[in-house]
Formats: sequence, C-alpha cells, structure tokens
Amino acid sequence: MRIHRMTTLGGVVAMLLTTLTPLTSLAPAASAAAAPPAANAACPEDTGQATCLLRAATGGGDRPLPNGAATTGGGPLTAKDLQEAYRLPADWLGGGQTVAIVSPYDNVTAEDELAEYRKVNGMPPCDADFPCFRKVNQRGGDTPPAPSPAWSLHGTIGLELAAAACPNCKLLLVQADDESLASMAAAVDQAAAQGATAVVPMWGVAEHEGQGAQAAHFDHTRTAVVAPSGMGFNSGGRQTVPAAYPSVIAVGGTQLHRDPATARGWNESVWRDTASGCSMYELRPAWQPRGACGTRRTVTDVSAVASADTPVQVYSSRLGGWGTAAGTPVAAAFIAGVYGLAGTDSATPAGKRLYAASRYLNDITAGSNGACGGGDICTAVRGYDGPSGMGTPNGTGAF
Repeated sequence: MRIHRMTTLGGVVAMLLTTLTPLTSLAPAASAAAAPPAANAACPEDTGQATCLLRAATGGGDRPLPNGAATTGGGPLTAKDLQEAYRLPADWLGGGQTVAIVSPYDNVTAEDELAEYRKVNGMPPCDADFPCFRKVNQRGGDTPPAPSPAWSLHGTIGLELAAAACPNCKLLLVQADDESLASMAAAVDQAAAQGATAVVPMWGVAEHEGQGAQAAHFDHTRTAVVAPSGMGFNSGGRQTVPAAYPSVIAVGGTQLHRDPATARGWNESVWRDTASGCSMYELRPAWQPRGACGTRRTVTDVSAVASADTPVQVYSSRLGGWGTAAGTPVAAAFIAGVYGLAGTDSATPAGKRLYAASRYLNDITAGSNGACGGGDICTAVRGYDGPSGMGTPNGTGAF
C-alpha cells in the first residue's frame, strides 16, 4: 500500500473561538436538570438508553484556526498540535491499519466533513489512490440505519480525531442501529470482524445490573477496544460501560496547552470534568494496580486532551463548519488513532501492553476531578491515578 506523507498546512485565516455549548447529558438521572440542547449541541434529546459525553461549539464557519496557534488560554488544538504534543510520527506510520469508529444512526455527511478536515490539516485525501474511508451498518452491509442529525457529531468527531493521530490509517465508520448497548456491542463485533486494529464507541451507558451479558462483545484478540471514561468523579457510584469492562481501554481527559517554560513544550493536567472511580460490577484486570478499588476495576487506563478549556478543532455541518469539541469521546477517538498508528500485531491484551510500558507515556501529576482527600482515585499523582490512568501518549511505544 502507498504511504502518504502529510503536507504542511499554511495560509489559513484564524477563527474566532466561542464559548463551548454546555453539555446536555443523556443520562436519565441528569436529564431533568439539564438545559435544552442548543441548535448546535453535541447531544440529542434523552432517550433513556445512553449517556452523551460530547461537548461542542460553533467556531469560525469556513475559517479554521492555523496550525501551531495553540497557546496558554488559546486554541483550539489542531491535528498538527496534537501530533506535536504527543510526539507522534504521524507522517510515516499507520499504513495498512484500520481504525473503526462506532456511532449510532446514519451520518449522511461524514465523508464530506472528513474530507474537509483532512484537506485543511494537510492530510492525504481519501480517494481512489488512497481509499481511507468506508462506512457500514452493524451487520457489515451497505444499507445504513435511519439518519439522525442529532447524533451525527459523534461519528464525525470520532473520524477526525482518529485521523489526527493516524493520517495514514484507513477509517471505518460502523453505524449502529440505535444508541443501545446491544447495538453498540454488535457494531464493535463488526469492527473487529472487519479487521480493525482499534475500535472506539463514541458514547456510553451507565453501569447497570446485567451489563456482563454484553462484556464478551468488547473483548477481541488483536483489536484494541477503546472507550470514553465518562464525566465526573465517581458518577454516583456507577461508571460508564463499555469503559468499565476490564478488556476495554478506558480513556480519561486532560487539559493541554503550549508552555515554552517546560522541557516538553506543553503543559498537561487532569481535566476537572473527566471521570474516574470504581466499577460497581467489574473486576480489576491483573495488570491494573489494586489501589483504592481493591478487587474491582478502576477507571481510567490512559488519557489525552478532552478539556472544554483547551478544546480541539473539528469540522461539521451541524456546527455550521469549523468549530470546537471536548469531552472524553474526543480523547478516546484520538487514542484509538494512536493504536492504529502503532499498528501492534500482538495477542497480548492492549491493557497489559499499556501498563507495562509507562516509560513511553507522559506521567500526569497535576489536577483533580473531585474530592477524595487527595487520594489517587481522583487526584493526579506520580505513576497510576484514576483520572489520567498511566498517563498520555509520548510516542507509540505503549500502544
């Protein structure tokens, strides 16, 4: 397969950043208090089946922010910024790998939106020479499920953030019939059957009795299943599945901005709204530290930028063009792209590889997402902690 080298972005007019639209949760417990979603909100109305974890806002219409403009208090972060911050050799690696994004309902504009994002960020187009975009339903067929503009941002943002990490990867959008956990499970199975190196569902479901019936669908040899950790410390005692399943890489969120005063050139800390805590039902995998959760699974495993204060740049017709996005699905899609970039062909579980390779991760030691008396279940410390897991990518060695 031909490997495309990215070109340099330049000469693009800066966009005017707006305030992020508040998150509207699909979690039943929170929906009563939530404000109605704005016209450009990332979250559809509550159906009682799923938890929407995205935040999004309009930005500059057809005027994206140039690469390299992320500064303290500025942004949003472009693909080039993310590649630099996480030391990703994105120009050369990832050829032949497939990253799958799982999103509910049909996104009729996904291909065009991805094309614009790739063009402005200097990535090779998905064309006859480089057929890097495809979408299927949860059974692998070409007939799409019913469209849903309200859910369309999930697929679009997932595709764009995976591409930001791995421009040379093939991108597969698997469209579930609806937002139920059962449909998500079928779509993840389909992604693995299609040979995806990594797969990321872009939403979650609150932990519940009987969730174990779907656990096997999120455990695939040679396919890293990655999922957003959720929102908030402890989440009322229930974490989010599939992130809480021991076979899944649970991805938390950080705040990231340029900082020339640091050796890395970037400053990164725990995002105050990311999730962490103990699973109500799932057992701890052998490679995760025992910690405060004892025999139970601790969320999170790894992290990447997701903060609403340092959002990423995205392109979507639902946002009127260029806009911004935040939330742990942003981080999860990016981490799925990192797995694609690494292209590790190993029967060793992705979680076990991750925990054994901490030297290839940025240890996050600042910030907190809750009140836990300074404990590592909600406070960043050296080594493992709940909000940031083992840290953030520092190259691809841990993946």
